[in-house]
Amino acid sequence: MIAVLQWVALGACLFCAAWRVPATLRGRNTGLFWAFVLLSVAVGLSLPEIYLVVDAGLGGRNIANLAIRFALYAIFYILAVKFAAAYRSASSARLIRGPVGISLLALISVATLVLFLLSDLPSTSVGLQSYSNQPSVQAYGLLGRLYPAYAAACLIRPTALAAVSAGAAGRKTAATAAGLICSAFIMVLLLTAMQIAAAAVPLVSQLIALLSYTAIVCMALGLSFTWISLRMEQRRKSQGARAGGQLHGWHDAT
Repeated sequence: MIAVLQWVALGACLFCAAWRVPATLRGRNTGLFWAFVLLSVAVGLSLPEIYLVVDAGLGGRNIANLAIRFALYAIFYILAVKFAAAYRSASSARLIRGPVGISLLALISVATLVLFLLSDLPSTSVGLQSYSNQPSVQAYGLLGRLYPAYAAACLIRPTALAAVSAGAAGRKTAATAAGLICSAFIMVLLLTAMQIAAAAVPLVSQLIALLSYTAIVCMALGLSFTWISLRMEQRRKSQGARAGGQLHGWHDAT
C-alpha cells in the first residue's frame, strides 16, 4: 500500500509542478513551481527504483539521501513563506522569515551535514536502513524531521482559521482547500512526534511513511482546490474586482 501511495504522491507532485509552469513562464511566483519540483525530486528519491540508480551515479555513498533532506528543508521554507503571506498571518511570517526561523533552519542544516559526514555509509542503502543502528544515523533521521515540523506548526493555526472562515462564508471549495493544507501540516507534526517516541518499531515506521505520503497528497489536493476556488470567485466578480476574505493573498501566492 505504501509503495502505491508513494507513486500517487509522486504523480501529484509532478502534476502540481506542471500546473505551475504557465504562471512561472509569466514570471508569477516561481517559488511554488520550484517547491513542487524539489518535492518531486524528494518523493522520487524515496522510491527504491529511483534512489538506487541516482545514488549509484553519485558515487554510491548515499548522497541522494542528503539531497532529500536539504530538498525538504527548502520545500518547507518556501511553502511556509507562501502560506503565511496567502493567509495574511504576520506572526507565522515572523516565525519563518525572522531571526528565530532563519537561525533554526541554518543550525539544523549544518547539523544535518555534520551528522551525515560522521556516519559510516560505505554503500547505497534506501532510507539508510542498513545503518539504522548507528547513533549518528538515528540522530540524522530525527533531525531531518525537526524543521519541517517547525514550519508546519507555524501554519496550522492560520490554515485552520482560513478553513473555518471560508466555511462560514459559504465558500466550500476554499474551505476544503485550507482544510486539506491544514491536515497536511497536522500530519507532519504527528509523524514527527511518532518518530521521536518510537522510531525503531516497525509498525510505527510504516505508519510514519503512510502519514508522510498522505500529507503530500493532501497538500497537492489543497493547492488544486485553492486554484479552483480562485477561478470560481473570479467568475462571480466583475473584471478587476478582488476576491475577498482569506483568499486575497492567493492572487500573489499562487
